[in-house]
Order: sequence, then structure tokens, then C-alpha cells
Amino acid sequence: MLVSKHTSMKIPYPILFLVLIAVISCHSNNTGSNTQIPENGDLTSTFTEQQTSQTSLTPDQLLEQERNRLVKEGWKQNNLQNGLMPSCYNFSPKYNQSTDNYLKINVGSGTDMVAKLMNANSGICVRYVFINRLSSFSIRNIPEGVYYLKLACGKEWLSRVENSQCVGRFLSNPLYEKGTDLLDYNLIRNTDGYSIPSYEISLDVVSSTMNNSFSTSNISEKEFNK
Repeated sequence: MLVSKHTSMKIPYPILFLVLIAVISCHSNNTGSNTQIPENGDLTSTFTEQQTSQTSLTPDQLLEQERNRLVKEGWKQNNLQNGLMPSCYNFSPKYNQSTDNYLKINVGSGTDMVAKLMNANSGICVRYVFINRLSSFSIRNIPEGVYYLKLACGKEWLSRVENSQCVGRFLSNPLYEKGTDLLDYNLIRNTDGYSIPSYEISLDVVSSTMNNSFSTSNISEKEFNK
């Protein structure tokens, strides 16, 4: 007997406002009749040039600038397909082949997603998966226990090795969340034997208000990589 629990989550899309403030310092030094005051045309021209240099980069150019900076720091872009993350992420996937359970994760159109299935008692990551936007992935044969999720959302997954461990981040629109709802994968025993719990959740990042039946809280990139 298969027991399914359906939950859904919508995470508000993070909006970053970049405010450029031009500060002009004026200094006066009276030296008598020899003081030269530039014409207003010179001042206007100089200020216009400063504004143009600050606002000339498009959003795509700013993104490319950030990508180049991260590459220089040792980050590498990964073209991952749905499924298990590379072993360099310092986790040992754990299975229970005798238990036909699953956690199905449906990802909407907003962003790609990386999910870590964490044992609530030990804090150990038992599965670590990448899921492309507009697709689904099922984590199967999960050992008995109680779990929660760590989630990373965004576009363009990058990784590098720190302290002999792979760490990852999204380049564009990153958002990191920790599930506060627990997923109980312990067998439900009854007089007829037992039933096997499984879960299916739908995740998306949207610009509207949060409508979230799968509760989460924001965490840092560092916390996600622990």
C-alpha cells in the first residue's frame, strides 16, 4: 500500500535593486584674482561622462562581468542533467533497496534547483540532486528515518573545491532555503502489515506573494553547503 502526501511551495523571487549614487565633493581655495572657474559647459560635460560610464553596462554585461570574476576565483560552470550530483560534493548516497518509496520533486519554470535530503537526527545528507526547471526527478529507495530538505534555486550552477570538498552556488538569482516541514519515511505498521510513505512536492520561484504549504526559511549559501 502506497501512501502519498502532496505538498506544494512557491518561493518569492528575489529582486535585487542596484542603486548607483554619485557623490560630488566641492573644495574651494581662494587665491585672489588668479582663481580660474571652469565654464558651466565643462562641468556639465564631466558629470555627463561620469554618469555614462556608470550606466553603460547592460544587465547581461554585468552578469558576464560577475561570471568572469568568479571564474578567476576558481569557480567552474557545470552543465548538469537531472539526477545525482558528482561525488566531489562530499556525500555518500544512502539507499534502502528493499523499500520502494520516493520523493518526487516537480520544478516550475522560474529556476533550476538543487535539493539536499538531510537526515533530521544526524544532519547527514543522504541524497544530493540537481533538477532542471520545468522538469521532475524522483529520489527513490530512501532509508527509514525523518528528513528535511535544503534547497538552492537559481540559474547557472557553479562549483569549486574548498577544503577538499566541492561547494556550489548559482550565478544568477540565487536563493537558498531550508525546509521546516519534516518528511517521515518510517514504515507505518498496522494489523495488516505496513504501508510505505512517499511524498511529492512542487517547487517554483515566482514574483507573486508566497503561497507555501511546504514551509521553508531562508538560509545562507554557506549554510546550504554544509
